[in-house]
Amino acid sequence: MNFHRIHAAVRTLPWKHILIAGTCFIFTACALVIFAGGAHGRGAGGDISVMVEPQKIRLGDAAVLTINVTGESSGRPSIPRVEGLRLVPMGQTREYQSINGRISQIASYLFHVEPDHAGDFILPPVTATVNGQVRKSEPVRLRVSGSGGGAGPASPRASLPPPTPHVASQGNSAGLSADEENRLAFLRVTPLKLRAYVGERVPVEMKAFFRQGLQATLNSFPVLQGQAFSCQELSRKPEQTEEVIEGVPYAVLTWHTAMSAVKEGEHPVSAELDATLLIPQRSLRGGPFGHGFFDNDLFDSFFASTREETVRLTSVRKNMRVLPLPKAGRPENFRGAVGQFKLRASASPQDGMVGDPITLSMTINGTGNFDRVSCPLLASSEGWRTYTPTDAFKPSDSAGTGGRKSFEQAIIPLDPSIKTVPPLVFSYFDTTKESYVTLKTRPIQVNIAPDSRQAGTTPSGNVDPKKGLSGTTAAAGSDPNQEDPAPIHVGLGSMTASLSPVLENPWFIGAQGIPLGALFVGLFMGRRNRRLANDPSILRKKEARQHVGRSLREMDRAIAGHDVQGFFTACRKAAQEHLGERWGQAPESITLADVKARLCEGADGIRQVFETADAVAYSGRTFSQEELREFRELVVRELK
Repeated sequence: MNFHRIHAAVRTLPWKHILIAGTCFIFTACALVIFAGGAHGRGAGGDISVMVEPQKIRLGDAAVLTINVTGESSGRPSIPRVEGLRLVPMGQTREYQSINGRISQIASYLFHVEPDHAGDFILPPVTATVNGQVRKSEPVRLRVSGSGGGAGPASPRASLPPPTPHVASQGNSAGLSADEENRLAFLRVTPLKLRAYVGERVPVEMKAFFRQGLQATLNSFPVLQGQAFSCQELSRKPEQTEEVIEGVPYAVLTWHTAMSAVKEGEHPVSAELDATLLIPQRSLRGGPFGHGFFDNDLFDSFFASTREETVRLTSVRKNMRVLPLPKAGRPENFRGAVGQFKLRASASPQDGMVGDPITLSMTINGTGNFDRVSCPLLASSEGWRTYTPTDAFKPSDSAGTGGRKSFEQAIIPLDPSIKTVPPLVFSYFDTTKESYVTLKTRPIQVNIAPDSRQAGTTPSGNVDPKKGLSGTTAAAGSDPNQEDPAPIHVGLGSMTASLSPVLENPWFIGAQGIPLGALFVGLFMGRRNRRLANDPSILRKKEARQHVGRSLREMDRAIAGHDVQGFFTACRKAAQEHLGERWGQAPESITLADVKARLCEGADGIRQVFETADAVAYSGRTFSQEELREFRELVVRELK
């Protein structure tokens, strides 16, 4: 009886009251969980750490300062100023993690540390507000050594004025610069260092930042501006990551490459990138009671319109100081290699006969501009016949600054008295020691036996003087010094078949129609030229030919004045103008990498133009006027 009364009471209870009570219970439970987790998080402390890598550098190089701030909430760190050190912001990243309802973040701030002079520097503690409390880091030390001295050659730093002092400002400069704050996309170019020698390969990191929510299409790859630097070909597939800068998430494309300067001085480092952005337009839906249920990001992504915008991203300019390679102490076999290298060599086989080839295997490994690493030379080639070597390069990093380059060369002994292969010599400029270094291998022992044909030949001193070059004996009684008189030749000359006047010749009468035909041809060609005068493609070809002709005249003037630098600059410009007209590309943007990529076959001449121009720019190689004239004929042949 009581069971039926309870069941009847439940049936009479309104279902609306049951739903309200259940909803209140769920919200109450969630609030207790959130508050419990929040109370636990507020009770935890934070941390701040500072690290400098490397802790010992040379004057002119740069270190990296990393500041990590860990906690639920943190402010921007305050970095004290140190006299003699310049801090250049590199970027900021944030990482978030949630453990048992507790959310924490790790904010990392990166800076380039550039010293103005040598000495020991101590960076005082860095302070930041973490979870409402002020935290301090431990002081760090940076030791900067001098540029090297002693009895060596004077440092080439004195040839250029000191760089303009720059102090990294606090505030937003650690994350977004003033030019980047209100942009949907921007580009950053960060060289590993801002002081280098001509020809030295410097690793460079290029990053393109796009705000999340954008759809971007790259119309080009980042291209360095100006003619002062040459850049290695970029990878077709950049690294794709995500970074949070000052609370704003970005999709980041990263290229790792290397660049080298072709002339000395103070030059700006900047790059450009063309892209097309699809910018979503936020929906304007809403009513008198505010936004409804369908006014959220999910439905905006389906129904919001987009706006297409083509942009050109230009990175902030950074000045790089490029020092010339010293002329004092430059070896004769120096070909422009700059970096740090090691040399090894071997020969196979080591036993043979005169005339049998021996293969020299040479390996140069290290870091530097391997495109200017040439085959080591024999210290003495007397008694040997040498052939053109082959080479192969295997990089050890994505930028191509490190790796191993191998050479193989065939040499043939010409004398059985040879006992060793002469030492191999290779010279380069060491950027760490700031001086030229010549590597020399040890002589390689070989056993050379005489050829069987040489063993049976008669010495040249016993040859019969009456034998001619063909081995026959001269006729008896003949005097080899006697010269016979030249024979008399009789010729009749030309003869005339008829003495009739020229006016009666049919060919003369028919020739009178040539001027009339030339008149009609001239009228036709005039109309054709006027019609083609407005053709854009013809105008581009005409303009390119004019530029090429101007470059050829500059080459002639450079030959007359023996200006090697100006001659090869004009050679490169003529080749760029010609290829730019063929490819529909800006001439100044064409580099050796483009020539190698687009002209796979039959491009040896054009490739030699670019390679020799680069070699002259930063190796100091000289040419005679006769060699310059031969090179001009090569350029004219390739252009035709």
